[in-house]
Amino acid sequence: MKNVFYGWFMLAGLTLMYATTNGVGAYALTVMRPLQIKSFGLDPQSAAFLPTLMFVTIAVTSPFVGWLLDRWNPRTIIAIGAFGATGLIFLQAYITSYSALCVFYVLYGICMSLAGIISFMYLVNKWFHHYKGLATGIVILGSSLGGIIFPRIAVTAGSEWQKACMFLGIMSAILLLPPLLLIKAEPAAIGTVPDGAHFPERPNTLPGKPDLSLSDAFRSHTFYLVLIVTAILWFCIKGYLQNHGFVMKDLGQTPATAAALLGYFSVMAIAGKLFFGYLSDRITKEYIMVSAICIMAAGFFMLNTLTASIFLLKAFALIAGFGFGGAFTIIQVWVASIYCGKRYGSVLGIVIMIDELAGSAGMIVLGTLRKATGSFSSGLELMLALCVVAIISALLVRYSRKEGSNFLLAFSKSKK
Repeated sequence: MKNVFYGWFMLAGLTLMYATTNGVGAYALTVMRPLQIKSFGLDPQSAAFLPTLMFVTIAVTSPFVGWLLDRWNPRTIIAIGAFGATGLIFLQAYITSYSALCVFYVLYGICMSLAGIISFMYLVNKWFHHYKGLATGIVILGSSLGGIIFPRIAVTAGSEWQKACMFLGIMSAILLLPPLLLIKAEPAAIGTVPDGAHFPERPNTLPGKPDLSLSDAFRSHTFYLVLIVTAILWFCIKGYLQNHGFVMKDLGQTPATAAALLGYFSVMAIAGKLFFGYLSDRITKEYIMVSAICIMAAGFFMLNTLTASIFLLKAFALIAGFGFGGAFTIIQVWVASIYCGKRYGSVLGIVIMIDELAGSAGMIVLGTLRKATGSFSSGLELMLALCVVAIISALLVRYSRKEGSNFLLAFSKSKK
């Protein structure tokens, strides 16, 4: 154990923390919401507004959190989010009105921004260079672990959602607070270097620009191509996952079958996060990104065109989940590899903001298309078309970085 790089221990703590904040916010609250609807007498529109409020809050606060990370100690920022999230979960049990519930979702969204993917990826970028892909995959699989663990904790209280808050609060305190002791701002704080040793540059690595600022990113067409790719991925990923139950219902499947398929999806997502994260340390990231998108799109193509037999639905869940896990991981590694400078936190904040807004749009657009057409077929076709756009955009980014210039600018000049 003496020779094990300290960053791996910190990474384990970050994984548990991400499993907690995301597991409660994205999964456990969903399980508790029907009970709260009954308790507060809410209509469907009011209930649907709650997660939207939280995701929009994350989107709005993400750039600010990224700005803070570039200037403050990340441990302080994460600690504020961790203590805040734990306290809010306990306090939710004492909420007696819909307006107070809305305030809870806003505040919890802020805590998810502070102790969430932005802060954790900021630390991964500081502590890992040549193992960044694998490290990212490990941290991000926390979201899948949270989806497995915390909904089960929430349902142990039966119909008493207030008691569920207490159970969730206790588990959150156990998994969120002790890992704070492991967090160090950078390897130099304990006299080491990223990855624990120096490594020769790999020939397939295109390093980012250490001095790249947020304003530099905004002036580059490459940045907007990256935003197109990540926005499309989150539009498809979050849009589908939030409508999964309705899709399965349209296909004549029971809720139990829908839950089982989501389990297959989640397990393969974990495998995809680790596998693609490992590959991204060895193979050109843009090509890995395209591969992950193609696999995810292949799963959605199966769902949209083939018969809805249980065998094919399982195949869809396995294939799409694997591609989803890979795409989720690679987009984080990809952004970190391009914008690895002193203002990486600010750049990542903008990226996460776009992700959350696109994901919220995906939930609304796919649901609206289903209501208008009577099925999810048109929504799935839209997702497939967008995946093609994402693939082309990723390849354009590769060309731009390889040539060391702004591809779109060079292309416009060549047409003159």
